[in-house]
Amino acid sequence: MKKLRLFDLHCDTLYEALRQNRSLMRNDLGISFDRLCEYERFTQVLAMWSDSRIDEDTAFQRFFAARDKLGNELKSDGRVVLCRSDAELSAAESAGKNAVLLAVEGGKLLGEDIHRLDELYSAGVRFLTLVWDKTCAIGGAHDTDIGLYDFGKDVVRRCFELGIIPDISHASEKMCGEVIGLAKEAGKVCIATHSNSRAVCDHPRNLTDRHFCDIASLGGIVGISLAPMHLTSDYLTKCGISDIVAHIEHYLSLGGEDTVCLGCDLDGVSRLPDGIQNVSDLEKIADALAQINYTDTLIDKIFYANARNFISLWLK
Repeated sequence: MKKLRLFDLHCDTLYEALRQNRSLMRNDLGISFDRLCEYERFTQVLAMWSDSRIDEDTAFQRFFAARDKLGNELKSDGRVVLCRSDAELSAAESAGKNAVLLAVEGGKLLGEDIHRLDELYSAGVRFLTLVWDKTCAIGGAHDTDIGLYDFGKDVVRRCFELGIIPDISHASEKMCGEVIGLAKEAGKVCIATHSNSRAVCDHPRNLTDRHFCDIASLGGIVGISLAPMHLTSDYLTKCGISDIVAHIEHYLSLGGEDTVCLGCDLDGVSRLPDGIQNVSDLEKIADALAQINYTDTLIDKIFYANARNFISLWLK
């Protein structure tokens, strides 16, 4: 199989690099730019977590500290650029550069101030995971049965207006349905950056088949997470690459050939499936798919092309 291209929809490396005062370029975290550069080409979505242990204002300020850290490191390196649109990503590709895009994980940092969403957009944020756990002003997470509050509906609609893609990973089942409904009404799209299949592993963080198909019908994408507790109910005793493949296989069985991506959640989980220690090991997933007769084209769609095509359609 030819050298892989990689487009990963979710990692927590930016948060961890800020928290631990580590370099994004080279480190012993799950992701470093040095290791990403082992791939033929990469685009990495860097999510800044709105830490559930701190208040909204502190979370908002911490995002900008992380944004400044990223900007300073990109200036000093030169191999990687921050992109905010398809045009910028295409320019990076033409220049032989790799790319990062910015996301926020957890809308808690907005407080109840919708103007903060505009500030995040201006800072380069193009994906917003609406909730993380319990509730915030937007609504309820997977550990609740709460949907969108009125403020949350305003946030989703403003995301559509600005060009921020709402992400329903971590959302309650009710919120997932409501965000999908708002997207249909507006002729827009939503995604799940790091959500596995509930039919394969019955965890409330995972997507139902109905919501996966709804996202696909809108033109959205869904990233496969490497979080063991979302891959298999046996994760305390065993979790391996075959469990990752099982979720990919199920999503493909639902017609998701143009929808399935990777959203690995590296540096966001305390352990990883057997055989995977960091981003360099993702090629083992590709090898496992090749062994069950996935074509190079289909593997490339999962690893890169589906996410890249989404950007070309939805981040103008």
